[in-house]
Amino acid sequence: MKYKNIFSWLYLLLACAMLAIGRLYDERLEFFGINFSLILSISFLLLSIPLLFSIKKIKFYSTKRFLYSFLLIVIILTPILFLYFDYEHLGLLKYINFILIVVPLVVIVVETFKYHDVRIFFKILLAFIFVLSLIGLFAGDVTITGRISALGGGPIVFARWMNVGFIILFFINKGAINKKSLLLMLFFLFLSLAAGSRGPIFSLLITFLAYFVLNFQNIFFRFFLYSSLVFSIAFFSGISSSHIDFGKIDRLVTKDNRSKNARALFALRSLDLVIHYPFGVGLGNWQTYINKVKPTHLLKHEYPHNLVLEVFTELGIFSGILFLFLIIYILFYNYKKMFLYKDHVYSYYPLLFYLQLYLVINSFFSGSLNDSRLLFVIMAMSLIELPLTLNRNNND
Repeated sequence: MKYKNIFSWLYLLLACAMLAIGRLYDERLEFFGINFSLILSISFLLLSIPLLFSIKKIKFYSTKRFLYSFLLIVIILTPILFLYFDYEHLGLLKYINFILIVVPLVVIVVETFKYHDVRIFFKILLAFIFVLSLIGLFAGDVTITGRISALGGGPIVFARWMNVGFIILFFINKGAINKKSLLLMLFFLFLSLAAGSRGPIFSLLITFLAYFVLNFQNIFFRFFLYSSLVFSIAFFSGISSSHIDFGKIDRLVTKDNRSKNARALFALRSLDLVIHYPFGVGLGNWQTYINKVKPTHLLKHEYPHNLVLEVFTELGIFSGILFLFLIIYILFYNYKKMFLYKDHVYSYYPLLFYLQLYLVINSFFSGSLNDSRLLFVIMAMSLIELPLTLNRNNND
């Protein structure tokens, strides 16, 4: 970033806060008659303006062009679809939050961020996740089914943030984990399990299975050691869902197919909606037009719980194909960079690759455009022109 010291730190702090909150106005953050989300939002937007105007020239290449094209499609196509199909309150909020939080942040990250900005960003984001974990532990919400969450975000969102913290700690130093980081990772993992959401946990398992396959020879012993440590703690301490009255860990292993059946139904109904409306129905209109297509089989859910399906149904086939190509293309682009700079002492590409992989997989289990703001930022970081590496033993 061109601006240094206090300005850049403040902007990074506000950016992480907006990613965590996910909306310009949040009634949950009102204290003593003051809504702090509005203060944070206005501050974020005001600081974004000089950074956007500081960008004198944008260099276009194929990968960046795909990302910016998708952002433009969302910005331009959504009002057109709203005019034709009308809009719901959910869709309007989703659109406003996307163009005022995600779009400026993505552009600023791609065009102005450098190695040290990314380093500070992840440290601040990790601090936010730690605060969220403490809120979940000591003042978290408990659903009717016993699953924990924090600040009304729901168990799936809470588990996803805990897993993001786990991944950051694991990869931020290229797999070199100290005792403090290991304890914090176990803490995040425990809270993620206590949320009782299968999607985030399965996504985490798939992500580390990919890591194990890609790095089998280098990390087999370390993987075996950490796995044995976690198993030993769980076994010898006698930890089980019957001994700890916290969260809903047992939900992860019980045979309950309701969630799986619902996801399959959402996919089938979404396919039917794409057939009827191939050019999309507008953001937030999934539920309305799903039920119009089949009025005898009404669904109460507001979105399909799958980011790709949401883009295909609400923004059309062309937007869906572009978005699907975008996430796969940037994932492989990240993979190439990860191995290109594998011999550098410090490199953020392993963290970016595996974090993007996790967020993409998790978005198939439960994701929406509004919930995928961190995914867009991670993709933007992958496209920063200067390498996010240091080839020396100095990371201050």
